[in-house]
Amino acid sequence: MSKKQITIPIFIPHEGCANHCVFCNQWRVTRTTEKVTSESIKNTIEKYLSGTASEVGKIEIGFFGGSFTGIPLSDQKKYFSAISPYIEAGLIDSVRISTRPDYIDKSRLEVLKENRVETVELGVQSFSDDVLKASGRNHSAKDSIDAFNLLRENSFRVGIQLMPGLPEDTYYSSIQSAMKTAELRPDDARIYPTVVLKDTQLEKMFNEKKFTPMTIEEAVELCSEIYGILTKSAINIIRMGLHPMDLKHGDVLVGPYHEALGFMIKSRYRRRILEEIIEKAAKISKNRDSISLMIPDKMKEEYIGMKRENILYLKEKYFIADIDYRFADIEKPEVLL
Repeated sequence: MSKKQITIPIFIPHEGCANHCVFCNQWRVTRTTEKVTSESIKNTIEKYLSGTASEVGKIEIGFFGGSFTGIPLSDQKKYFSAISPYIEAGLIDSVRISTRPDYIDKSRLEVLKENRVETVELGVQSFSDDVLKASGRNHSAKDSIDAFNLLRENSFRVGIQLMPGLPEDTYYSSIQSAMKTAELRPDDARIYPTVVLKDTQLEKMFNEKKFTPMTIEEAVELCSEIYGILTKSAINIIRMGLHPMDLKHGDVLVGPYHEALGFMIKSRYRRRILEEIIEKAAKISKNRDSISLMIPDKMKEEYIGMKRENILYLKEKYFIADIDYRFADIEKPEVLL
């Protein structure tokens, strides 16, 4: 079994962001308002390293919450200088940054190469120009593709972040964005269904009835399709849904926020797999009073669902009186006839 890898997050809210997107309020997301300093970076690293178990195989630093390559070069060098001793000592293996697609060019990449940056996550959000324009992104889908290709040409690992449910987005355009992502085959992906955060332009649009966010059910259904498209292309999906947030502060006003959203999306995807094998089995056997399922042990919770909701759903949909299931060390579920 491969050793666990961890990312030490350094949050730089809105740093390097000359543009203010309608959905974004990184101060709310990260609960961070103070400017990052060399000292705060060192303190964060020391805190994580002191609690890191020996079985961890790789440790990386991740700069999140801003557009790193848009930060003044003097500040970038200051941040890199703060982590350099840990890299030289072999305590940190690599660096990950997130940035906008239109903040990628050869000179910026040279700086990243010199400072052990291995992975660049692009805030693509959508491959629809209509969606990008309505969301105030001020870059095009072509900018995202060009940035991706330039990163690949320069041997970087690349991540793509998608935000289904933005203004002017539709089910079709979200699926098209997922298919384009699968075509590009990034190393990593994140899926963040759009929620309305406090103190954003999206809040104003929502209050003026110019924007309607997805419900949790709509987000789970759509994102499970996206998850399936990316998974089938062997893309590593790092996260789905926002990190847990303190709702007491009213950070999330409305939209598909749930602490277990990622699990719910995976579970809906697994449910579709179960539907497919049951329908195939039904064509072979007319006896549908009861069926037995063999479920992969390592994904059993996702297949069963919260409070057995997937099993209950299947019983109702296919009029099956009893579904017996057991677990095994297998890759795919099976119907036992």
